[in-house]
Amino acid sequence: MENSTSPHLAQPYRLPRHIVPTRYDLQLTPHLAQATFDGTVVIAANVLAQAPEIVLNAKALTIHDVQVNGLDAHFSLHSETERLVITPSSTVETGTVSISISFSGVLNDSLRGFYRSTYTDENGTEQVIAATQMQSTDCRQAFPCWDEPDFKAVFGITLVVDEQHLAISNGAEVSRTPATPGQVSVRFADTMSMSTYIVAFIVGPLEATQPIDVDGTPLRIIHVPGKSHLTDFGKRVGAFSLKWFQDYYGIRYPAAKLDLVAMPDFAAGAMENIGCITFREVLLLVDPEKSTQMDQQLVADVVSHENAHMWFGDLVTMKWWNGIWLNEAFATFMEVAAVDAFAPQWKRWTSFGLERSAAFEVDSLASTRPVEFPVESPNDCEGMFDVLTYQKGGALLRMLEMYLGQEEFRAGVSKYLRAHAYSNTETNDLWDSIEASTKEHNGDAPVRALMDSWIWQPGYPLISASLRNNQLHLKQQRFSFDNTAYDTVWMAPVHLRNGKSRAQSAESKVLLSTPEMLVNLPHPNDPIVVNAEGHGFYRVAYSPELLRRLDATTIRGLSVIERYNLVDDAWNAVVAGRLEAIDFLNFVSGFTDERDLAVWQAIAIGIRGCGRLLPGHQQGPIQQRIAALAGPALNDIGWEPSNDEDDLRGKLRGLLIVLLACDAGNIDAQNTARALFTQSEAGQQVHPEVLAAATTVVASTGGEREFEFFIERFKNGALPQDQERALYALADFQSPELITRACAFAFSSEVKTQDAPFLLSRIMNNREHGEIAWNIVRERWSEANAAFPVSTIVRMVSPVRVLNTPQLQASAAEFFASNPIPQSAKMLEQILERQRVNTALRQREETRLRAALTTTTTP
Repeated sequence: MENSTSPHLAQPYRLPRHIVPTRYDLQLTPHLAQATFDGTVVIAANVLAQAPEIVLNAKALTIHDVQVNGLDAHFSLHSETERLVITPSSTVETGTVSISISFSGVLNDSLRGFYRSTYTDENGTEQVIAATQMQSTDCRQAFPCWDEPDFKAVFGITLVVDEQHLAISNGAEVSRTPATPGQVSVRFADTMSMSTYIVAFIVGPLEATQPIDVDGTPLRIIHVPGKSHLTDFGKRVGAFSLKWFQDYYGIRYPAAKLDLVAMPDFAAGAMENIGCITFREVLLLVDPEKSTQMDQQLVADVVSHENAHMWFGDLVTMKWWNGIWLNEAFATFMEVAAVDAFAPQWKRWTSFGLERSAAFEVDSLASTRPVEFPVESPNDCEGMFDVLTYQKGGALLRMLEMYLGQEEFRAGVSKYLRAHAYSNTETNDLWDSIEASTKEHNGDAPVRALMDSWIWQPGYPLISASLRNNQLHLKQQRFSFDNTAYDTVWMAPVHLRNGKSRAQSAESKVLLSTPEMLVNLPHPNDPIVVNAEGHGFYRVAYSPELLRRLDATTIRGLSVIERYNLVDDAWNAVVAGRLEAIDFLNFVSGFTDERDLAVWQAIAIGIRGCGRLLPGHQQGPIQQRIAALAGPALNDIGWEPSNDEDDLRGKLRGLLIVLLACDAGNIDAQNTARALFTQSEAGQQVHPEVLAAATTVVASTGGEREFEFFIERFKNGALPQDQERALYALADFQSPELITRACAFAFSSEVKTQDAPFLLSRIMNNREHGEIAWNIVRERWSEANAAFPVSTIVRMVSPVRVLNTPQLQASAAEFFASNPIPQSAKMLEQILERQRVNTALRQREETRLRAALTTTTTP
């Protein structure tokens, strides 16, 4: 065996295509105490052309011996390209070939490949689990394989484990036989033909709930001992969404069983391994009686997202990683649809507007990217997992669905899945299936042309609306924070409503496929709403005349998402320099009667953004504005929930409490919140939304005693959500000394590496003391990169974008020039550009906003 680079391989990151695996028979023996594993794999493959060598992937493995068709073969590992090159004693002829490899490896602590996870049991003893996370290109760390998504094969997996341990994989357990003393050999049913990135196996001292039957599919939750009481909600949403997706797709779930696995250590949120989905504990285990609406929605969202992948991603898979956006975008779209059916009172499509705004934020930058773009290296794969893949992609699918019609869209998706089951596709295959399906339903929508205009071009349009000779004049131009002129043109489905009220309005849809167009209006003198119902992925700028028609009465009659969009568009006009900050504050001051959560979330983003334009000692006038808005709303809905209120009213109460007590600095609200927190600690019942808000208030106004309390709660909290909330509360303290301690705590062994980057990120987002976290992260950069999962590094530094002074902008530019993040280069570029945008915004607005606030009274 030798270790070298491979100069003779033409494509450094793509394997040759003339040898194709069809089956893997894999046996693994993990040694949990030693954090190692041994394995053998026998691979059956089809040889499509004569070959002097066999090339597959392997990384961080020790290869002991290789046989090809029963004969010993020479082999070499090429670390740079992560390849194992096998040279048989004679040329491999066309037909079939059998490759046997024995190997060993380390159960790593990087939460990738075959890795080590730990938890502390009720006796204070550390227990070890061996688990997997293969996406995107880490199956090669668990066993040698063709680790590319279009090399689908069947996997027969056997695990040799301690007889006391639970072992699970993609397939159901089919036999358990004695092996060495104290160990058993657990064999699992063959998988369907599938990609390596969804192979999974987990071993350790775990427990499983009793299975529930979902139309013939047994569903269980796997968890560490002592947490079975937190599984009912996850089972309920898992069963609901699995059945809902079967009905939606018109195709049965493509595996024999489904395990949902709550992992103590997991770098991502969850992973769609067919039959064996893995999750962070906080995203699967929850107590509905003691958790907030968002705690429950996160579980419902993530479980539904992963279940959606069982068809879209697992059954039908992209050919290469450039197409991963469609897997994730579709699962994002479907998660919202399923959760909207599971809990209609959560108004999930409305709250999706907030997530879409996160995609707008990135897509407004010059450094944005097309949704689909070329992917070559593993680092390129890492860069695909961002808001443009998930949120923009999901929003574009929702826009298409609402343009075509929900049933027409669903029929096209089902047609696509049936046509390509167990195989691999390109993005256009979906558009072609939907377009063909619409024609079968007497439609004629140019689906491929429409979607190509959105997928292959970066950015999104600002659609300007004005009147021209009693016709509506629509004009599109790319929206950007720096107002650069682009000549990009999209095929934009525009939903219009024209009339005195929603009940008296005429609605229509037009396809804006040119830079501008004229539209006839049935009521040219009445209010006009562009992007009616808010499904379009664009912003709207009304002419002064049309804006005047959207008076207070008209605005109150708009749908929730339409009112949300008005506020969101207004704040982003401030960021782009099209509107002054004082004008935004005056605009939202007219929303004192607003009682919908989504609109208040948009208001909160904007007024907090205004707060970052002034230094801390000049916050008084901004705080008065916030108090004038939030105070009456909170007084109206009260601090105590009524018996018949819905979940979103409770969530609104929590937001208003934080706005009034923390952002506005209202002493009475602070005292009330702290008193409620004390009552909860004394055993009195406090609504979970109020308690979550009170936690933020206590941290924001607390000192060392409260800081120590939250550290203790993090260590010993009864629920995963309690522990997470206590950990992140450390980021809200206003003492420089305590913020410094919180950063040190993040780097300590007491915080899991899956959580530490996100604590540091939250601290960096602290308006007054984010600079402290930034300086500490810079000083400990090497330590962070060595300890934390690679996918979390760029998320740790994401709040650099809000450090909005010229000095901090220069500091970040200089630091990252010599400390790049290669696995997330594009995301880092976007963070630094947004920091420049925010710094320019503050330089433009600080003086005039301060002057305007000191010379005007609160409206």
